[in-house]
Amino acid sequence: MPEQLSSGSLAAQSRRHAAAGLAIHMVGFALGFTSIGLVVGRVIDMESGLAVLTPFADLLYGLGLVVIVAVAARAGVPMKYLLVAGAVIGVGLFFKSAPHEIHIASGIGFGLAHNGHIVIGTILITISAVAPAVLAFVHIRSGWQRAQERQES
Repeated sequence: MPEQLSSGSLAAQSRRHAAAGLAIHMVGFALGFTSIGLVVGRVIDMESGLAVLTPFADLLYGLGLVVIVAVAARAGVPMKYLLVAGAVIGVGLFFKSAPHEIHIASGIGFGLAHNGHIVIGTILITISAVAPAVLAFVHIRSGWQRAQERQES
């Protein structure tokens, strides 16, 4: 029979997973923001070596997001916060991924160029990934403290 994990080691493991998810997400954010921003800003050509990193950046961006949401759900973050984060992530994905014509036709293009929409979407998604991670850290810490108090009693 496998050894039972203590609440302290589970909390430490959850914190490590949340930190790893946040780090993966931020690396994807930095790679994607740099490669897309430089191509859209006409600083580099589409055929440059940095532009081919965009799919890899999106992979890291999404993977980190999934890890963060999974850890937050496992840590006991209330569903209402995860739903709000999911809604903001959805709006961010709309701005990051939809063609420029769709942004304009939807009425929420804000008169921006397409690269402005990409920036807004990327920032919305990243803020919505950081919020559940912070909530997960808080819930993990409070759960660990409650477990310590129960052990002392």
